[in-house]
Amino acid sequence: TFFLLTLVSFAATAQNKEQKERLTAVAENFIEIYNTGDTAAYKKFLEQHNPDQASFARVYQGYKNAFNSIGKVETRKITPTSIDNVELTVQESKFDSWWKFNVITDSSQHFLRRTILPSPFPADFIKKGNLNDKQLETQLDSYITNKLSDNFNGNVLVARGNKVVYAKSFGKNTEGKANTYDQTFDLASMGKMFTAISILQLQDKKALSLDDKVEKFLPDLKNKAVSGVTINQLLTHTSGMGDFFESPLYPKLQADLKTSQNFLPFIEADKLLFEPGTGWMYSNTGFVLLGIVIEKVSGLKFEDYVRQHILLPAGMKATVPGQGAGGGTSTVSDLYSFSTALLNNKLLNPATTARLLNYTVNGQYGLGTEHQQLGDEHIVGHSGGFINVCTELNLYTKGKNVVIILSNSNPPFGHFLSNKIKELLVRKS
Repeated sequence: TFFLLTLVSFAATAQNKEQKERLTAVAENFIEIYNTGDTAAYKKFLEQHNPDQASFARVYQGYKNAFNSIGKVETRKITPTSIDNVELTVQESKFDSWWKFNVITDSSQHFLRRTILPSPFPADFIKKGNLNDKQLETQLDSYITNKLSDNFNGNVLVARGNKVVYAKSFGKNTEGKANTYDQTFDLASMGKMFTAISILQLQDKKALSLDDKVEKFLPDLKNKAVSGVTINQLLTHTSGMGDFFESPLYPKLQADLKTSQNFLPFIEADKLLFEPGTGWMYSNTGFVLLGIVIEKVSGLKFEDYVRQHILLPAGMKATVPGQGAGGGTSTVSDLYSFSTALLNNKLLNPATTARLLNYTVNGQYGLGTEHQQLGDEHIVGHSGGFINVCTELNLYTKGKNVVIILSNSNPPFGHFLSNKIKELLVRKS
């Protein structure tokens, strides 16, 4: 019996190896064709695998759009994740940007489709040799000048320890004038950090618990599915709520979204995408709801609460708050003051600060914060992206570095710059 089980196990292992080899070959073939930029070659490749005309047309157009946007790529790592999926870590040369290509096949490893997503700088490619401040400045200047000169308009601040080692302005603002160091920029979703900290402050004061349900603060809410969601689930995007930007109500109500209360129709109309606590989905509507909870508990308008309890103690004189889901405007100097205040426990109790900086639900998102483990370094903060807005705030909790990128550029160029700074700051000795 043992011998028979061993043979069966060996055969299964051999079959699995063969399937992964076939899968890898399909992925390599796809990348080879993709890099030609030859639409006729695309078409021939796709026709072999997509006989359905509707499917073919959709996938074919997707390839053309991807190549026009990204261009040629170099495969840096191939990782079969199952018998019908292989992940490729690739880098393109024009912007030195990183991407994840997933090639999906059927169970016989025949090509079906692909997905393409931007990737954070991958830990597999951390370089050796720490850079001093002057070397960092030289390489960062070179990258922005040679790679992003036509696409990045904004301000960049890099601090190491308690010392600002890089603070420069690039390009022009939306009025066509040169950006200046005290220029204010839209924060987009970076503003969610203000919402998260406000909620955690109220928890520190025992004015609410993260286990409290929405119904405690909005007893008249008619949407009973949302009423049962907890504050923690809203903070961690595990509530199942959706995105008001994608709601059919948005075009009708967009012009009237001046206060937190104006967003209530989206909350009432929201249909949960999954049972709260059982999945993860980024939810702007969920953070709008947190803004309303802050108002109910504090008795202040959201923007007034943020001014009194975050901007004032952090010394942020040029910042204008947005709403629960983000927005508002700030400067790199103000955000540096915010970062140091947060890290020095001026905004939250030490234990709460530590939890905010370290806790995640899925390795990538925590309590209103984005996270990345990069070698031994843990990076926490939040990004933002919208039309003519691309922002990043990154706190390097081990190296004690702070990186702030504010821009009036379209995504993803600010994110490309953030990745380059990670490559330069996180080095092996």
